[in-house]
Amino acid sequence: MHERRNLIAILAFCASVVWVCFAWLVAPDYAPNLPPGVATHQWLSLGVTIIMLALLVYYLKFEDKLPDDLARVTAGNYLEREGLCFMPVVRVREDKAGHLLAEISLYYQNRYSGECEVVIHMRPANHGFASHRGAPDVHFAFRCPGGGFGVVHQPVGVPPEHQGEIVEVLIGAAVRYPKTHGTELRSHRGQRCGTFNVDWELAYRQTQHELGGEIVLRDPATIHLTMPEGVAAGVSRAEFTVESLDAHAEARRAVG
Repeated sequence: MHERRNLIAILAFCASVVWVCFAWLVAPDYAPNLPPGVATHQWLSLGVTIIMLALLVYYLKFEDKLPDDLARVTAGNYLEREGLCFMPVVRVREDKAGHLLAEISLYYQNRYSGECEVVIHMRPANHGFASHRGAPDVHFAFRCPGGGFGVVHQPVGVPPEHQGEIVEVLIGAAVRYPKTHGTELRSHRGQRCGTFNVDWELAYRQTQHELGGEIVLRDPATIHLTMPEGVAAGVSRAEFTVESLDAHAEARRAVG
């Protein structure tokens, strides 16, 4: 990101340094009548150089390397666990047979350049929605590349008595970076989210234990989701999909 802008800023800084050298070292002896005056060139060139230096320090040292894509989807309101930011939203879509399905779209982004492994667990109050086979909890397990931004789509069944209602949901997350966090690419942090124990050797093999309400959530975050109306009360596991929304792959590789 911003490679062209940074290059222009570097060239402008170099030009201002040349201007400073000319105004202070050359002009007083060899161009004393330089309009609008040697002193004007000296102080103006010095001011421009200081400004360009400050901009370069900000661009190269403090500015985020990648934009906060998740904020565009969630209006800046999202959760975080150890550098992985996320927030579920509820959508409605049609399946291949033309039936309406409620779908939890879990948007996520990695604040660091290192790849991470992610497990996110959602538990609705009063069985407000259900994953496949009527399981009370919804469980996501996926990998996120360094700086990645994407979404996991998981259709859920919504019992008729909860359609149109706001459902309280407990949510926890477990995140690990197998190698290293790497470089921080985004500085904005999300609201802290609690966690739970994960066997990382079996993290991607979903079991009935993970869906049956048996996982103990430690200090989970609480969110509220509005359930749509006119959707199916049950869904199939085969609908689970992961979609990358990463429009900055080249930038990620450059800074990673």
